[in-house]
Amino acid sequence: MTAIEKLISIAKNEVGYLEKKSNSNLDSKTANAGSNNYTKYWRDIKPSYQGQPWCAAFVTWCMVQAFGQEKAAKLLRHYPYVYCPTMASLFTLNANPKVGDIVIFKNGGEFTHTGIVISVSGDYFQTIEGNTSGGSSIVANGGGVCQKGYYNSNLPGTKFCTPDYSIIESEDELMSKEYDELKGSIDDIQGENDRQNGVIDEVGKDIEALKNKVNIAIYNYIDDNMPDWAKPTVQKLVNKGYLKGDEEGKLELTEDLMRVLVINDRAGIYGE
Repeated sequence: MTAIEKLISIAKNEVGYLEKKSNSNLDSKTANAGSNNYTKYWRDIKPSYQGQPWCAAFVTWCMVQAFGQEKAAKLLRHYPYVYCPTMASLFTLNANPKVGDIVIFKNGGEFTHTGIVISVSGDYFQTIEGNTSGGSSIVANGGGVCQKGYYNSNLPGTKFCTPDYSIIESEDELMSKEYDELKGSIDDIQGENDRQNGVIDEVGKDIEALKNKVNIAIYNYIDDNMPDWAKPTVQKLVNKGYLKGDEEGKLELTEDLMRVLVINDRAGIYGE
């Protein structure tokens, strides 16, 4: 969805909203309907202006909903947009509309009303406006949000302001690029973590294998587990009291140690 499409979608969702007779039920489209210019748009944009004509407040509100206040201020070149002549002084005033333009209607020699252009077909264009009413005439102080259509050739003096929506597109592209770069960095870190975890797993397996190897090489008793070539020597040393084992009688002999004992025995070190 482009920036303009997002703005138009938000504006269309507001069609049917009716201004209120008091500062109550402002979020309801139809409840507490009246003619005193109380709206959620003023509440959210500039509460101190509540009760004043609100066509420009509606445009500002849609911009803020679509892009946030900071970007809305860039698009409108000031903030908040509440007065049509101010908009006219800040923008190049185009004679023909484009989708996404802010239209400022001229009536009686002054810019008095505003809205968002949502479609253009030759001389005919459609808008969504706040503080207006249905029909094809310009209504600068109506009672709600309406979608309307006009022939531009019938509106002498009406002008169109074109916000620089590339501000939104370029910032969105930058954010997307930064997100992709950040995601790539996170993926790299995750990959390195996976590699390190793999190394740790392999080391753990090696340690476990070493433990098993050490356990197999220890002989605690003169039994079937002990090699036959070592039994006579070990038995001799036990009988002579040279080997006593621990408090449980475990000899804790390794194969290498038994080989030394057998060599010594064959050399006559332990006697007959």
